[in-house]
Amino acid sequence: LVIFMVTAPMMQRGLDVSLPEARRAEQLISERLFVTVPLEYRSEQIVQLGDDDVRIEILPERVQQELVGRTDKSVFLRGDGEITYRELVSVMDRLKEGGVEEVGLVLDLPGER
Repeated sequence: LVIFMVTAPMMQRGLDVSLPEARRAEQLISERLFVTVPLEYRSEQIVQLGDDDVRIEILPERVQQELVGRTDKSVFLRGDGEITYRELVSVMDRLKEGGVEEVGLVLDLPGER
């Protein structure tokens, strides 16, 4: 979990690297899946799954659809700074219902705001 917390912000920004090409490697079929919990979650009960707004009640089904065919069953969770721990845990519970195996928390490092 600590590794996710430290590396997730770097993955989001990206680094300029020149990667070697593999001739026999399989192409990655999926991107990282992000779930965002905005402050409006308190009143509207809506989170963002990738770029789509999703009601919390149907989040498990939508996550299951997104994870079909993926070997990586992990999700990165971003939450507004005003969201409570209880609210984040309720979203994490819904993600687990949908088949997510690991939840990484995306944080800002000190001095990045």
